[in-house]
Amino acid sequence: MENADGKDREFFENKKQLGGSSEVFIPLGVFRNESSGLEAISMYMKNVLGLRYCDIANLLNRDDRTIWGAFNSAVEKDGMQKEIADGFKVPVSIFHDRSLSVLEAVAEYLKEQHSMKYCRIAELLNRDQRTVWTVYTRAKKKRKNAQFN
Repeated sequence: MENADGKDREFFENKKQLGGSSEVFIPLGVFRNESSGLEAISMYMKNVLGLRYCDIANLLNRDDRTIWGAFNSAVEKDGMQKEIADGFKVPVSIFHDRSLSVLEAVAEYLKEQHSMKYCRIAELLNRDQRTVWTVYTRAKKKRKNAQFN
């Protein structure tokens, strides 16, 4: 991570938010564009934090080829991050469980860890609140099924 334009500083400041742990946070604003969740995360972590594909893949528990594909797909869609300066951030660790989609993980985290209402989550993610309800309900079902297996 030898970036001369301040990306290193932002990355390490980002890591300090959990008391110096190696946790990285993603601003909710990255999810407000037309890219999928994984595309948005890949774009943010590559362009803003300056991480390599393999580092992103390790943090997200994905294959680096998947991250490369998601990043390139995001570049083809719109190429630029929009509205990433959103004040609310989520930890990358919530995406480690691959049984949940990115949107399911975000909805579950915001609902359960921060007791947010569906309408507030929908507003933050630029989604319909019925969509948020659906993905949250799906995430709960997946968690419940995983407990019994």
